[in-house]
Amino acid sequence: MRNKSLFLLLAGICGTIAAIGVGQWMQAHNDTGTLEMVEVLVTTQAIDAEEQITPDKLRLEQWPADRIPKGASADLTKFDGRYAKQPLFEGEPMLDQKLMNELKDLVVPQGYSVVSLPAGNDGTINLVRPGDRVNIRGFFTKGQMFPRDMALDVLTGVKVYGVDGITKFEDDVKRSRSARNVQLLIRKADVEAFDFAKKLGDISISLGSPSTEDTSIPEGEASPAALAFLTDLQEYRAEQERLRKMAEAEPQVQETVAATKKPRKATFRMTKMVNGRLIEYEWADDDGLPRVVGDTGSLDSPGEDIGTDVTTPEKDLRFPSSDDYLRGTESPFFAPSSEE
Repeated sequence: MRNKSLFLLLAGICGTIAAIGVGQWMQAHNDTGTLEMVEVLVTTQAIDAEEQITPDKLRLEQWPADRIPKGASADLTKFDGRYAKQPLFEGEPMLDQKLMNELKDLVVPQGYSVVSLPAGNDGTINLVRPGDRVNIRGFFTKGQMFPRDMALDVLTGVKVYGVDGITKFEDDVKRSRSARNVQLLIRKADVEAFDFAKKLGDISISLGSPSTEDTSIPEGEASPAALAFLTDLQEYRAEQERLRKMAEAEPQVQETVAATKKPRKATFRMTKMVNGRLIEYEWADDDGLPRVVGDTGSLDSPGEDIGTDVTTPEKDLRFPSSDDYLRGTESPFFAPSSEE
């Protein structure tokens, strides 16, 4: 009853504003010339959705011919006995597109679909009634699609079509406090966003403003909230795919580098004393002859290169013929005692 009283108050305010606006417009045009006026049927009171249209709820009213909305008429037979598809305000023109012939016609309005959402543990569902506006929000965990745990808005201004399949609660019927699911009336273009959110995470509803739905969106186009949510999904998916490819490519790069890298050959070294000199040789697997990598030089000619002919030093008179010079006081290794 409280909601109905509020609705009637709003209807009265809107009807008054409309009447003032029409009156001002007519006065402004009367000053400039003759204004063509046409009779149309308007409501004499606020009418609820699914309420039957009867003659006592309509009256004829003069409207400017160029301000009459499409579908308005002064012919009572076009509206008498039909039912309102949606709430109607007092003083608004009766339009054919806002009426239906029978109550069973109120299945799904054109351009909309009905989806169901389980109640879960959220007690908000026990606060909503058919006709209320709610917002849908999704909670998503870190995984293949999302880089971290996050919450995203999915849809806003969604109309509640029914609760547990009941599309209208009677005032004299006590409502159950253990609702199991809620039916939502959403635009067909928004169904994709709703299905993705329902599959990828946990979605819940919250009460929204009665005027949150944007009725200016052309039929077949998704709402701004749905477009924003789908765009976020696409960006998160692309980023996760990029990171996945980078992770897969890193081991392959390491394997390629390891395959192209030549194995290091084992090397060997040997030091040989030749006529008082220490000569160091080095060689590796699959190499030819050893190469000289170090030489202490001879005593007679220090630092002189011996070349590669190190196998017959006895033929050169510069080389000592024995190792006697390593003994005695002239030896480079001689260490005098303390007594000497």
